[in-house]
Amino acid sequence: MSNEGLVVPFLGALQACVSVLLTMCYGFAARRLQLIHETTINDMLGLGVKLLLPALLIVHLGEQLRLGTAMNYVPVIIWSVLYTSASIGLALFLSRLLVLPQWVTPACAFNNTTSLPLLLLHSLGGVGSLKLILRHGESTSSAIDRAQSYFLVCGVISKTIAYIVGPKMLQDRGDSLDGSEERDHTASILARDEQLSEETSLLPQRAQQARTSAGNLIRRPMHWLGSFFPRRVKQELLAPFESPFADVTIICTILGTVLGLVPSLHRAFFFDEEDGGIFNAWLTASVNNIGGLFTTLQIFMVGCKLGITFERMVAEGNSARIPAKAITTIFVVRLVFWPALSVSLIYGLAKRTCLLGDDPILWFSMMLMPAGPPALVISGLVELAQASETEKMVIAKTLTIMYGLSPFVCFTITGALKASEAVLKEKR
Repeated sequence: MSNEGLVVPFLGALQACVSVLLTMCYGFAARRLQLIHETTINDMLGLGVKLLLPALLIVHLGEQLRLGTAMNYVPVIIWSVLYTSASIGLALFLSRLLVLPQWVTPACAFNNTTSLPLLLLHSLGGVGSLKLILRHGESTSSAIDRAQSYFLVCGVISKTIAYIVGPKMLQDRGDSLDGSEERDHTASILARDEQLSEETSLLPQRAQQARTSAGNLIRRPMHWLGSFFPRRVKQELLAPFESPFADVTIICTILGTVLGLVPSLHRAFFFDEEDGGIFNAWLTASVNNIGGLFTTLQIFMVGCKLGITFERMVAEGNSARIPAKAITTIFVVRLVFWPALSVSLIYGLAKRTCLLGDDPILWFSMMLMPAGPPALVISGLVELAQASETEKMVIAKTLTIMYGLSPFVCFTITGALKASEAVLKEKR
């Protein structure tokens, strides 16, 4: 069937979105059938954050980031900071204008930038949709790997900003917390949300000490840098480095960057053995094996988590009503406004300038980055806000509905595919 027109790309994107939603539903069904316990779900979510995602980050960033391709990541970094910052400003404006609950602000500001788009990429590759924007002689698998590295960089930036700004969006509820007490409480809440507690640690004592030492190597220069700024600015600079998630993410990002940019290391870890890749066939392959588990497993566990939410909804009855104005605002911002703006803006920049290079997968990835349902980290932020049980249930229901509506991303995918294809044809 010809790929001309919108029908075929749309059907491919819809199939990919439904595939992701079904994966989530399988997790939901597994929990409803009591095939998995809540403690196991929490442990598996923690496993994904502490082990699988870092492994994926090291391999994909190291493999794709080379001296010749390093400039491709500059637009990703800038765009990630810009759209996340703009999302925060827009969310604050709409929350005040429409008099929305405080939790709507982070729900509008932060979208899922890791597990959902990564699994979508695999599904798109499976239905052949990405063939529209492949360069001559390029395989679908190599394009997916490159797109994953772009999304992982975006995810690190978005998560870091969420740790800095997210708790402050709900600060009115936490006025009793100030200074170091507030930061400690924030770190503990976010750690629990990401399942990063000492009781569930996957590392032996010596490994934990080594990780702590490595994290201190990063924090010391940041503390030294912060000493030149006023106390309030210093707190802002150090906020992401106080999170238990941050040291793992930053260390793995630095490690992947070093492995990618140092030619001898890149050759040793990512080239074929006959070309000098002495670590590729065993060490890199093993890390890649566990990193590859992240995308499907994390979406499956999100479904399990939504299953727990549904059980609590049934137990609580209909006492927690979902404000239609709030969920409509989140839907419009995350699945209508940002997709339309990002596709139009990136298309214009790619077509009329050389700022975004000549990689259509980069254009496509940047168009998709701001789209999608809210990040699940907001469930931790409402804990910080000391919200009532009724409000927590409203938020849980809202997340469930938004992930149920996630197939609407297929419109964004279709637009991004056709826009990237149009620019690619014009530049050939």
